[in-house]
Amino acid sequence: MIYLFLIIASFLTAIISGLFSMAGGLVLIGVYAFFLSVPATMVLHGVTQTFSNGSRVWIYRAHIKWNVLLPYSIAAVAVLIVFWFISFVPTMGLLFLLIGSLPIVALLLPKSLHLDVQKPHIAMICGLVVTTAQMLSGVAGPLLDVFYVNSRLTRQEILGTKAMTQTLGHIIKVSYYGVLLAATEIPIWLFPAVIIAALLGNVIAVKFVEKMTDTQFRMAGRYLIFLIGVVFLTKGGYELWR
Repeated sequence: MIYLFLIIASFLTAIISGLFSMAGGLVLIGVYAFFLSVPATMVLHGVTQTFSNGSRVWIYRAHIKWNVLLPYSIAAVAVLIVFWFISFVPTMGLLFLLIGSLPIVALLLPKSLHLDVQKPHIAMICGLVVTTAQMLSGVAGPLLDVFYVNSRLTRQEILGTKAMTQTLGHIIKVSYYGVLLAATEIPIWLFPAVIIAALLGNVIAVKFVEKMTDTQFRMAGRYLIFLIGVVFLTKGGYELWR
């Protein structure tokens, strides 16, 4: 029953991600963390999100802004190298605190920072910050979104470009935590099951994206991730208290 619940969660959160390019992965890693260890959570979430985001890469491939990806990728690989040296794994309580605080921090950052990901040096800063957050908390969608708020990209360009950067981040995360995971902790059949569920969720979400305006797309997700952040902060505080 637990595994069935994880599969259903993968499907529903893929729809959320497909609609807003945020929040779905945040919810999903919280659900996984309720039932699995930190390394298992990171690996299963990373695999699911790699295929979920990868499907959006394919769907919106014509809208991807490739000039953003080179500086971002250089920074992301640099973060992976650092983590290989420090070999850090967060506790479950810290994981939930990070998951819960990221969306709130992202919402509170002043817009006056003008973090436009289309600028190469900002794209590199984005790669450093977002990949570090992914390695520590498993997700970084809310932070990643901050770098797109001041861009002049359309919702399709945001969906495609963010999906590409997130896919890279999840591959990096899996390559790091996969080494730490006991092979018997997750049944092999669960991986294709959550992948298929995530892909189906993305296909369904596409039908709704075209009905949204760019303004609705940018605003709706911000309220959603704030509520999610409060829930996970509460869970993180409980885990550290007990």
